[in-house]
Amino acid sequence: MSALALGPLEFIAGEWIVGDPTARESRYLKLEQGGLGYWVQGVEAQVIPWSRLMDLRLSAQPSRLGNSRTVAVLTDLALALTGISRHGGGEAYLAATLRNPYEDWVAHFSHASRNYRKREIRQAEELFRQTIGCGRAAKLGDLHWVAETVEKIASLAAGSRDVKAHIGGIVRS
Repeated sequence: MSALALGPLEFIAGEWIVGDPTARESRYLKLEQGGLGYWVQGVEAQVIPWSRLMDLRLSAQPSRLGNSRTVAVLTDLALALTGISRHGGGEAYLAATLRNPYEDWVAHFSHASRNYRKREIRQAEELFRQTIGCGRAAKLGDLHWVAETVEKIASLAAGSRDVKAHIGGIVRS
């Protein structure tokens, strides 16, 4: 793992990105100074100011195949024939509850060609959750703070039992 990546959160060309900006029909998010920017094929579609985020949840699978919309649709069709339904799966996304006005928000992103480690996905989600939960969402727009924080989180021992507490300590320091 690169010292400047944590699952789908990666430092690319001087910016913190969630997703793959080089993918065909790319959708990705940028941690910008003013908020969370959502980009579609290289064009900024939306910016969510940090102050609007009440939470931020990450859903991604380790492999690109696991986040394939086509595989999800085919799986749903096959399960529908047996009368079984499935919840979850499909594309990778960030989801949030926003304030002023209150609303649910979802942004799908392109999975990178490389695989993400499950541990890194959980760590990235915990980074988002705890940073926003302790009222420091705007810190996600600070390139240097995110870099230092990602390096500290990435250095946590793989077998560390209380990763949430460790990440909480890192985020609050």
